[in-house]
Amino acid sequence: MAISQERREQAFRDAVSVPSFIEQAQVNQNTLQRNFAAFELSAEERSYFDNLQDPVDVLVLAHDWCGDVVANLPLFGRIAQDTGKLNVHVLPRDPHNTDIAAAYPYRDGKSHIPTYIFFDKNGEELGVFIERPDEITELLGEWKEAFWNEHPEWDGRGKAISALEDDVKKPLLSYLKEQRGEVREQEKTAIVNVLKQIIGEASR
Repeated sequence: MAISQERREQAFRDAVSVPSFIEQAQVNQNTLQRNFAAFELSAEERSYFDNLQDPVDVLVLAHDWCGDVVANLPLFGRIAQDTGKLNVHVLPRDPHNTDIAAAYPYRDGKSHIPTYIFFDKNGEELGVFIERPDEITELLGEWKEAFWNEHPEWDGRGKAISALEDDVKKPLLSYLKEQRGEVREQEKTAIVNVLKQIIGEASR
């Protein structure tokens, strides 16, 4: 386990639920609310979680300014609400939980959010899911390319979004948010498949 039992328990005590996180959001509250309302589990997905013997604890590092948090944290909240089989504990990464972030780096060695860490009823770590499904990452690349093709007059192609001027960054983020909303069902299915791989038969 990358963090100690004591640190995990402290994190759980300090954390908030997904509804509380959304209620306290300062940047993307409306989109978080819309996504929470829009996610619905299929009968097969609902059956998988309903058949888990014990709930799974999920520790999440998140900030509401993050597009990936806005896109997929509400799904975890809906699974928790609709099935009772996920106990979701949401913490801000910065400034007080960077030690947890450092213990679960992304494949580039850096901290990315959201970071989801799964534990069974005994506190044993089951696995980690960071940011988004790979297929959504591929789509984001395609959407960015399409955006720049539509706006050859704007400077910034190839730059990180954080390095863009606001007059370019805002329309790009708006475009990506719109495109992301169109594949909500695809993202939901991909994440549920990831959860099945992580949770597996551990709680059955």
